[in-house]
Amino acid sequence: MKKFKHPIPYMKHNIIESDISNVVDVLRSDFLTQGPYVSNVEDSMANLTGKKHGVMCSNGTAALHLVAEMLNQDLNKKEKNIITTPLTFVADANFGRYIDAEIKFADIDSQTWTVDPNEIDKLIDNNTVAVVAPHYAGLMCDMDSIKTVCRNKNVFLVEDACHAPSATQNGLPAGSFGDVSTFSFHATKHIGTGEGGVICTNSYEEYEKLNVLRSHGLPHYSKRTGFGYDIDKIAFNYRPNEMSAALALSHIDRIEDLVSSRQLIANIYDNNLNYEYFIKQLIPDDFTHVYHLYPILLPSPNLREKCLQYLKDLNIFAQIHYPPINHMKGFKQYYSNTPVSDDIANRIISIPMFPQLADEEITFVVDSLNNFSKSN
Repeated sequence: MKKFKHPIPYMKHNIIESDISNVVDVLRSDFLTQGPYVSNVEDSMANLTGKKHGVMCSNGTAALHLVAEMLNQDLNKKEKNIITTPLTFVADANFGRYIDAEIKFADIDSQTWTVDPNEIDKLIDNNTVAVVAPHYAGLMCDMDSIKTVCRNKNVFLVEDACHAPSATQNGLPAGSFGDVSTFSFHATKHIGTGEGGVICTNSYEEYEKLNVLRSHGLPHYSKRTGFGYDIDKIAFNYRPNEMSAALALSHIDRIEDLVSSRQLIANIYDNNLNYEYFIKQLIPDDFTHVYHLYPILLPSPNLREKCLQYLKDLNIFAQIHYPPINHMKGFKQYYSNTPVSDDIANRIISIPMFPQLADEEITFVVDSLNNFSKSN
């Protein structure tokens, strides 16, 4: 096949005039940081998740770090561990390293490629302080079951919903199940601001603690006495800026359109890729998928690099999501028994998925992959 006339990336950020208008509004306003747009994003994300409170911060990793530090300060335990899964971004595992906790890696389901609740259940012990459960590619993990496991064993549940804003399980939205939920507003995400993130919670006490932790440990001005301030515990500067919030709010306002455009592309892939050769992610009944990514499996690991290079030669830039964390140098010392994840992670690729993919680009991606399947 002849290469495509221009590169087709696996993602591309989506900016329209309403996004630009919001940012210009900020630049003409009195606030560049922590102003009305930040407050509106916090309220809007709380509403999207069915939670009571939102705390915006500088990025999705900062959101996880703030939750980890809040738990660590509250529990004050020397011996502790967290549970997450290898098939996710490294920030979920770093949740444990931030607070000097051991990390246990739970295996994934062989068909949904999301963390398996039964594997989480096996790993929880008296020192488990949190389960960090990430949704994958736009499909929620089985949060009903994971929530039940964590409630029965009195373990804090962090729902990493970065891949799945507005996705649902049994009619309930992503971000509504965890004790807290976290989101990323990275440029690759549905709500793409360049950088940004948010934490959603039902607890006003947690809301207050997270606000203090994201701003150097400074108490809210309404709780200060005199003209000075006093700082007690370690904290960070993870404050958000108004430009990112302005972009985020514009994307939240059109989240249904952003999701539906991805679902239309996914439907074309579903109906036209050679699924006698490739394998796709199973979407259980009563779940919806919002397609942050469109991942597929190759029949064997040795074909993965060959396929990625074949696509690259045709100007299609697919990616790997994700290299398994438990096989990375910095994480090999932690517990893992994850044969399913090991297998999936060795065969998976993410093909182009973003709202402005043109029809001819989608057709070329499909034809290229199907041609590869016929010759390999």
